[in-house]
Amino acid sequence: MAAVTPTAAGNGAKSPTTPASPVESTTSQASGAKRKRTVEPKFYAVKFGFQPGIYHTWNDCLTQVTGFKGAVFQSFPTHEEANAFLTGTQTPTTSNSTSTGTKFYGVQRGRKPGVYTDWAVTQDQVRGFRGPKFRKFATWAEADEYVRQGTQTQDEMQATQDDNKDSSFKVKLPGTPGMTSEIPRDADGNEYPIGTGPLPPGAVDGFDPNVVLDPETGRLKYRLAHEKVQTKQVPGRPGPLRIYTDGSSLRNGRMGAKAGVGVYFGPGDKRNVSEPLKGSRQTNQRAELTAIIRALDIAPRHRDVTIFTDSKYAINCVTVWFVNWQRNKWMTSEDKPVENKDLIQSILEKIQERAVLNVKTLFEWVRGHNRDPGNEAADRLAVNGARSAAIETANIGDNDENLSDDEGGGQVGVGIDGD
Repeated sequence: MAAVTPTAAGNGAKSPTTPASPVESTTSQASGAKRKRTVEPKFYAVKFGFQPGIYHTWNDCLTQVTGFKGAVFQSFPTHEEANAFLTGTQTPTTSNSTSTGTKFYGVQRGRKPGVYTDWAVTQDQVRGFRGPKFRKFATWAEADEYVRQGTQTQDEMQATQDDNKDSSFKVKLPGTPGMTSEIPRDADGNEYPIGTGPLPPGAVDGFDPNVVLDPETGRLKYRLAHEKVQTKQVPGRPGPLRIYTDGSSLRNGRMGAKAGVGVYFGPGDKRNVSEPLKGSRQTNQRAELTAIIRALDIAPRHRDVTIFTDSKYAINCVTVWFVNWQRNKWMTSEDKPVENKDLIQSILEKIQERAVLNVKTLFEWVRGHNRDPGNEAADRLAVNGARSAAIETANIGDNDENLSDDEGGGQVGVGIDGD
């Protein structure tokens, strides 16, 4: 990547006066005569992006703005103009000059109205924008005046419509994202060779859905109008996965307690869990937290999930209380070690892993034993898990008359969003 100049608006760093990469040269062979000419470097100023600053290549600029919501960037023929754009200076120093080979595009109506010197950047401002207005000028001052006018005479509106023919894309069609009604054109109104033009807005995975391989000739061709309309929309991202969890501890808090874990995805779902709680500490709270861990272990990492539980304790641990606990090095307000720290940290790590993938993990409290089908199913799974452990223990056996589920319901609370 070419060197970047941090923006003055960001950290106050000074900008270098020369680009990081050497100036390139090309050879023109027009009329059979060879003559070297210098290609003027361009300076791409990224005012709002992943890393604001001045870049020397279009690809480096794209890296900083692609996927950044509300990105603001522009290309300039000189470093001074680019720096002026970053620092908020209203008029570049070369506003009234005409640079050989430099065209100034005034975008009066688009995503970010302003004056641009790069056609590709200009396209980004108007492509897919409803009713864009933009024109090409010989000087920066003319383009800036056009942008400032805000309104146009009938003649100017006609001129804008003529210049809009340069726009690569017109009407977006229903169906596959990126489907458009016209063939892309360059700044001079010429059609791009098929398959070489810029991708239309909404295109997925670097593929232009307007282009298809002709089975008869083996060459690329543009889809016909009726083929574009018939193209179907790919189903969108599914909604959140709903998972019910519960924990049960038989003889909770007493000698010989046995706990179980229940995770319910749906009727007959192979992912449902009913198992004994592992470890020597057989408490109801550890069973509740472990059930959440098991749910996150099984749930697909690309799906948002909403976990329903009747344990307000478990929800508060991973959505509210952990903030102060982390700040206090996992000590309570009474200066005691946090109970079940190992399980709480495990849940937080799994939530963070999913957040990095832009996947949400939500929590919702439900009242226990209140005829909620999902909660009752998770409860049965948890109780069965605890009983399976109790049956294997000689001092408890299968006498369920003295066994009780500690957290049976009657709790009062509200749903907490853990996102």
